[in-house]
Amino acid sequence: MRIWIVGVVAGVGLLMFGCGQSTEKEEAKLFSGFKKGKIQRESYGSCDTTSNAGAQVRIDIWEAEDTIAAARKINTQIAAKIIDRINSHADSASIAETPAAMKSVKGAFEVFDKNYRDFKRDFPDAPGCWEVEVTGDTVMVTPKLLLYKLDHYAFTGGAHPNTFRSNHVFDAVEGSELNILSFVSDTISLLEKVEKKFREVEKIGENANLEEAGYFLVNHKFFLPANFTFTRTGVLFYYNPYEIAAYARGPIEFLIPYAELDGVVKKDLIF
Repeated sequence: MRIWIVGVVAGVGLLMFGCGQSTEKEEAKLFSGFKKGKIQRESYGSCDTTSNAGAQVRIDIWEAEDTIAAARKINTQIAAKIIDRINSHADSASIAETPAAMKSVKGAFEVFDKNYRDFKRDFPDAPGCWEVEVTGDTVMVTPKLLLYKLDHYAFTGGAHPNTFRSNHVFDAVEGSELNILSFVSDTISLLEKVEKKFREVEKIGENANLEEAGYFLVNHKFFLPANFTFTRTGVLFYYNPYEIAAYARGPIEFLIPYAELDGVVKKDLIF
């Protein structure tokens, strides 16, 4: 009887070992799929620097090799975000009349270019090119997540161009986009730590009034940035221009190490 029990235990052990090996191989395959990729570039239109006129769209992004389903799904979502970025500068009626504008960068550019030409017809003396540029790259890849950032530059007239960054968290297994707040276990504590770090970076006293110092708050209260992401060493917080300070201040970013976020961030879900 004892020999039989030992045999069963050994068999279960071998089964668990085999399953463990299989899981590790699958994770390694997924991780490898995201470690390899290529730079995807697209450019449409041009800006004539002599006449200071024209419309142009440029895309320069990193794409994962589409050897696994999750990578293909993520690439599709990123492509859709880029098209949305371009279309955000176009007339909604023109987009509705042009289905191709929602399907490709080229289609989106054609509407953007048409809007520019219509504008120049109405205001022929208006100087300046219209430009949109989107760049994208990974922030970090783990067996569980792919962290990605998109940087957006646009100029369609006015005193200065607009720039902003968006960070995205994707499930490395399923390929779906995740809400970064799902990795936070204590948002109140996180907000306190971010405000403390913000004041340190901006050299603002602990009890100083941020609004009187020129910062923008929501209902007179400090807030987390719309964009933050995970790195190997900590959480990187990023306030876009105009989000909490004047355009001239530019983006405000800082990193808080994981050691200072123990019990606040679910690190086990990241790595």
